[in-house]
Amino acid sequence: MNGQEMKINSVKEAKKIILDSIKPITKTEIINLDKCINRILKNTLSSKRTQPSFDTSSMDGYAISKKNIKKFPLRLKVKDEIKAGDIPKFSLKPGYAIRVFTGSFLPKGTERVVLQEYCKKDNNEILINKLGTDKYIRKQGEDFFKGESLLTNACLLDANKIALAGAMNFKKLEVYKKPKIAVLANGNELSEPGERLSLFKQPASTKPAIMMLIKEWGGVPIDLGIAKDTVKSLKAKLKKGLKFDMIITIGGASVGDYDLVQKSLNELNFKLNFWKINMRPGKPLMFGQSGNTPILGLPGNPVSSIVCSHLFLKQSIYKLQNYHFEENINKLKLSKNLPPNGDREHYIRGYISKNSKNELLATPINNQDSASLSSLSKANILIIRKPKEKKAKKNSYANIINLK
Repeated sequence: MNGQEMKINSVKEAKKIILDSIKPITKTEIINLDKCINRILKNTLSSKRTQPSFDTSSMDGYAISKKNIKKFPLRLKVKDEIKAGDIPKFSLKPGYAIRVFTGSFLPKGTERVVLQEYCKKDNNEILINKLGTDKYIRKQGEDFFKGESLLTNACLLDANKIALAGAMNFKKLEVYKKPKIAVLANGNELSEPGERLSLFKQPASTKPAIMMLIKEWGGVPIDLGIAKDTVKSLKAKLKKGLKFDMIITIGGASVGDYDLVQKSLNELNFKLNFWKINMRPGKPLMFGQSGNTPILGLPGNPVSSIVCSHLFLKQSIYKLQNYHFEENINKLKLSKNLPPNGDREHYIRGYISKNSKNELLATPINNQDSASLSSLSKANILIIRKPKEKKAKKNSYANIINLK
């Protein structure tokens, strides 16, 4: 099918095409817990231990038995103290209390822990005037039991889950390998950032931004540099990218550049699924594959490229890692009116502000030009407008995607 004859897909359709085409990585590695942040777990984990392994105190105070609770004030002898990690040497007997601390194992016969502020110390005795409403006991297995499945396969390991894995007594975890993603910028007008520029050159500023997003979402970016606007240069760079898990191109998908890119991809046996979609910014988005290597062609305009990365590249990287990513779409009140939308789904750059009532608001940025990086740098949300959506009034709710 010729590129000019391809259907213009909606954002939803394009996302489905991309996800259905990407094959997840199967290779894994076993790494230390402290290296597991933002990695995808291979297998479901069952705990190697019970937590707490013994009844423990949740506060500093005194352990007492039920037989001691008769009438107030209670006068009890302090027999011993148990620090966190100490093994209890005695059982509680009538007339006695044992000093305990937060995390202390409780001796046999403990009915409750009395807070230290409710106790008055008198040599080796305590005087208790009241018990309090809670027993301040963490029961054995209250958190989890040995053999209990707590972390499921293909979950994203954040700091909380890593802490849980450590409490389950795992030192290392098996995770999916990070996908290696080749990144190629395209255009005679581009130079690497920091190089001396002529009047007609500009830095390839989008490439390092895309590479950082790839890292943030769990991939390993591979810099293929900048291709010139020739089939020879494009083919040479793209051929290097075929040995990696995915190729990202920046620029070259717009109508004026498409024939050159199409010829280069055809000669490398790439099959294209689409090369434009019904959205703004980012209409010239391209996707295809050669064998098991997918290619995502981002628009040349920096804003369009980064917006499309959040919508399409992010889900692709997680799919490669066997993780099912779902876009977190929230609702916020608009801080101002928005005009009727056109035929394309519109992702408006904005930021979160507050009104006089301290309510969070979605505030559109005035400059929505797709080449304006200064306005993008201020944005922390995208405000979603459906095709042909009517005027949106101030204080009406809009769907938003968080960027940070």
